[in-house]
Amino acid sequence: MSSLIKTDGIVLDHVLYRETSAIVHIYTRELGRQNYMVNRVRGSRKNKKTILLQPLNRLSMEVYHSSKKDLHRIKEFTLKSPMKLIPYFQDTRAQAFFLTELFSHILTLQEKSEALYDFLNGSVDLLDSEVEGRENLHLYVMFGLTRYLGFHPEPNHVGSNAWFDIKNGTFVPYEPVHPLFLNPEKAALFSRLFEADVFSLKKIAENIRERRILLNTLLDYFNVHAHGFSPLKSLDVLKHMLHS
Repeated sequence: MSSLIKTDGIVLDHVLYRETSAIVHIYTRELGRQNYMVNRVRGSRKNKKTILLQPLNRLSMEVYHSSKKDLHRIKEFTLKSPMKLIPYFQDTRAQAFFLTELFSHILTLQEKSEALYDFLNGSVDLLDSEVEGRENLHLYVMFGLTRYLGFHPEPNHVGSNAWFDIKNGTFVPYEPVHPLFLNPEKAALFSRLFEADVFSLKKIAENIRERRILLNTLLDYFNVHAHGFSPLKSLDVLKHMLHS
């Protein structure tokens, strides 16, 4: 039997189903990632349900939930925070597409994590703001996400000549014997992420070259540590907008 539960949720993506329906993937605060069947979601532009198809929309919902089912229904929903900036700036849209695809790839388990939900919600708030240094926001979010996924790198800085071992997620005073590492110059750049906060985003990468190095490093790190991580289709768009 299904229970009626109130929860907030962040839309990740959707899959079209038949002519007018869709299966919408939402990361919820109370239930983790869940799949919802929504009928009559396509068609008229005035249809309120099209909100459910827009990635990163934040919703307040009442849902029917059963632990024995993989597909659930939404009884009622309202949009919590309409997007103010994301739809209107190309650079920000590119970051939003990239982070949405990343979240969809990574957040595959149904396990509840209110802390992770709050981090994602705060990340969307930042993306939809005029925070200084927002050109580095995707790097900040990717790095922060590792903490909630269980493979955050060790902050064991061992001096200016340290190497960073991507495979083991730690700084070391020597060149690793495998090829997955950063030399001291790039490791020093990577170490900036450990100190970064929302007030110092601009300092993470000060130019295109640094931004490219950090993005490639984080992608390599996710490739190694995130099970089943696959190439992101939105990466080329992001690189064109922020890294070219």
